[in-house]
Amino acid sequence: MSDIIDTRKELLLNIQNPEDIPLLGKVSHALANPCRIRILQSLTEKPKYLSDLSQELDIPASSLSRHIDALAEARLIRVSYRPGPKGHMKCCSQALAGYGVRLAGRPEAEAENKEYSVEMPIGMFTRCSISAPCGMTGREGNIGVFDNPAAFFLPERSAAECLWFHTGFIDYSFPAYPLSHHRCREIAFSFEVCSETFYYNNVWPSDITVCVNGRELVTFTSPGDFGGRRGRYTPEYWPINSTQFGMLKKIAVNGDGVFVDNVLAGKEITFDDLDLYGSDFVELRIGIKNDAAHKGGINLFGKNFGNYPQAIVMTVK
Repeated sequence: MSDIIDTRKELLLNIQNPEDIPLLGKVSHALANPCRIRILQSLTEKPKYLSDLSQELDIPASSLSRHIDALAEARLIRVSYRPGPKGHMKCCSQALAGYGVRLAGRPEAEAENKEYSVEMPIGMFTRCSISAPCGMTGREGNIGVFDNPAAFFLPERSAAECLWFHTGFIDYSFPAYPLSHHRCREIAFSFEVCSETFYYNNVWPSDITVCVNGRELVTFTSPGDFGGRRGRYTPEYWPINSTQFGMLKKIAVNGDGVFVDNVLAGKEITFDDLDLYGSDFVELRIGIKNDAAHKGGINLFGKNFGNYPQAIVMTVK
């Protein structure tokens, strides 16, 4: 029987948080009984079958079941069924390494300065509509055939570390978990990007547009398709006369407007305009519009290609 205790997990409840009050009552009730304390002490050693606990602690099985139910309802232990000497038997294990109660301080104030980040591999896009020249390559080699947009729908795309296309867009769906649990004030996306042309050209402007949840945030101009030296994380197999790295861009939206690399780019769209609550995901779109002044293509880089060890990162404050 393996030990499934997560020694890093702690339960911290706040009496100022109405959502914590029901569980706080259950935990207090569970810990008020000396028999349940003995059960918790025993389970710190290893998971145990209900019959073994009954014999070890000299507690009748009927009484022990009630104690186990109270501890499980308080999320202090886990209860599962595992194969045993007489068929499947109830097994109990410790669920928490610690438990605490905060008596003062609003939970909103505690979370006010927290950041929640999610990194999305560049090949894990959910939708694309692109034009050639286009292609994908990974850490070990190329993915699919070049200059055929249909290759972007191969399942192998999940291993992409660099992808490129001429015009069109690519969409990424980020989990909206932080937004479903907290009131937030800023969302930001950072990614490594540059223009795209044959081989490379350090002076090759391209107008790249970024949208979130269908709202066009900003269009910035990439000055070129960068090469001439190998990117810090670009694999050795990749030709030195091809695109090597990009520039790290950060697009953020808060109550003041849209920021590009921490510089205000526009006040027309703010955080509240993005309709971020009430959905399971946040949609990021990166692309080259058909009416762009500079249709110079786009390269997107993953954490194992280019100059920066990251893919596309969403950060919510």
